[in-house]
Amino acid sequence: MTAALRPMNLGEILDRSFSLYRQRFWLFAGLAALPALAILSLHAADLVWLHSDQWVHSRDQGQAAVIGFLRWLVYVHISSFAGCLFFPAYVRATSATVFEERVSIRASLRFALARWRGYLWIAILKITAVLVIPELLAFGAMIVAVIVLLMLKTYDTQNMIQLSIVFLVPFAGGIFLICWVGVRTAFMIPAAALEELAGFKALRRGWKLSRGSGWRIFVAWLMVFLGALALQLAVYLLLRWFSSFLYLNHLHWINQQAMYQITYTFYAAIATLLGPIYPIAVTLLYYDQRVRKEVYDLEKMMEDAGWNASAVANAGKEVEVAEAAVVAE
Repeated sequence: MTAALRPMNLGEILDRSFSLYRQRFWLFAGLAALPALAILSLHAADLVWLHSDQWVHSRDQGQAAVIGFLRWLVYVHISSFAGCLFFPAYVRATSATVFEERVSIRASLRFALARWRGYLWIAILKITAVLVIPELLAFGAMIVAVIVLLMLKTYDTQNMIQLSIVFLVPFAGGIFLICWVGVRTAFMIPAAALEELAGFKALRRGWKLSRGSGWRIFVAWLMVFLGALALQLAVYLLLRWFSSFLYLNHLHWINQQAMYQITYTFYAAIATLLGPIYPIAVTLLYYDQRVRKEVYDLEKMMEDAGWNASAVANAGKEVEVAEAAVVAE
């Protein structure tokens, strides 16, 4: 049972992640389908009632770009928040699979729901730390740069160097902060779920445990992100070609909103297919860090044998103290 708990490099972690995913495909895909369906329903409600896509198309090019970006940003925040809420269920499913325990979609969800208030607070903390604060800092830097240039009376909207300083540099800085904080808080939810930590304790624990494993976490996330992005781009181009083909052949029975919904449905399928890979990898990396830093494989082995690891450690300390006293005498 503890054979899986050993130091592994990133290649072994990823290979193990795909192996666990294949082993319990319907379990992980079933968990991933729930947040994907929630976001798909939100898109459908938007298309039917809110019509936020029309806010974009009814503006000029500049306003449309800004509104479209803000609309996309709102969906990113909602999707990320939903992912955080379901993350404990992934952690439970992965941990049970690693240790060859019986687990189901219902059991994983019940595990997450048992402490839903704590996980809700942790999700808020994580989204605030990873997304909201870096975004506010980047936006604030843009405003400060514009104010400084206006005070110096050198602001020129046609000057590409100035525009790069005002917008691209803070934007790049914000992306860097999002990635860095995201990596440092990657173990926050696994620590909360598997060690029953709450709030800031989970944040501090995850931050401390991630030291020395930042690049492995980032590469694991980047691989999943690029894979999902490539599939989404392929779906978008394919559906755009299909839509153009229909109109060129005077088949106008399908409208733009229907094409949007079809596209979002494919995006939900991609999220269901690729969504579990990163949580599985992060959970394995969490265990790997505990093995490297805390000899967790030995602690787990003692627990499986029915021994209390902390009691043994305390007994060992008592023996050391007694030996020291004898030597002192």
